Amino acid sequence: MCWLLLILLFWMSVVAMTYLIFYYESANGSHLEILRSRGRVSLLLFRGFLWSLYSHLMVLATTTTALSRSFYRLPPGPAERTPVIFVHGLYHNHTAWYLYLRWFRKWGWQHVKAVNLHGKFRSIQDFGRILNQEVDEVLRETGSNQVDLVGHSMGGLVIRSYLADNPVTTKVRRVVTLGSPHAGSKLAVLGLGNAVKEMIPGSPFLEELNRELQLPESGRFCAIYTIVDNLVLPNESAKLSGDGAENIETRIVNHVGLSFCKHTARLVKQCLEEH
Repeated sequence: MCWLLLILLFWMSVVAMTYLIFYYESANGSHLEILRSRGRVSLLLFRGFLWSLYSHLMVLATTTTALSRSFYRLPPGPAERTPVIFVHGLYHNHTAWYLYLRWFRKWGWQHVKAVNLHGKFRSIQDFGRILNQEVDEVLRETGSNQVDLVGHSMGGLVIRSYLADNPVTTKVRRVVTLGSPHAGSKLAVLGLGNAVKEMIPGSPFLEELNRELQLPESGRFCAIYTIVDNLVLPNESAKLSGDGAENIETRIVNHVGLSFCKHTARLVKQCLEEH
């Protein structure tokens, strides 16, 4: 019991530290004024901290759902609406999308799939090639001509890398990213692996990727962000610029919580439904 308490205290300290760094970054830039326009900064950060505790508990709880392989399989038969492929973030796996799969099935999507990007320390381009195979497999299994792609955090960069490597593809209808560090994150210097190095601001990978916005066939790219994202620093990195880009602010929720927040899921739903 003592060890569990120490682990819990350490974990809470790490989460609190990310918000201290977030506040320091905000106070030394323009983001603090954005926070003040939404309410008391201390209260906003406290809500983000509580969301962090909840979302990390959900990470642990949903990991056990990997044992239910049938839950993550596509149903047999043709798709009546565009299939959706969900792409997880750094160091995570397909169980990150457990709640989204439940919600989207309830909302009428039957052909939804959460991919597994195997190899935690590979490059984002390597993950993009895995996504390429997954897209072709979903199209083959569902008989659909196109898919929609939704990526959380690094998953959004994987989607963009896939589109950059397949610039004339018509296989993708729409793209939605959640808290993706499109311009990198300063916290990436603390991570391990090729992918996290590519997310350091100013990295050769990001410089090349951001020369132009990779658009899906519909020309619609939505970037959903939260103003209390404690892992994407600066906060503006989660936004996109350019023709076809639409930046959408979600409720007060932390970075990891974006994949466990029903309000954010509804925003994704709206992005995929709008004509």
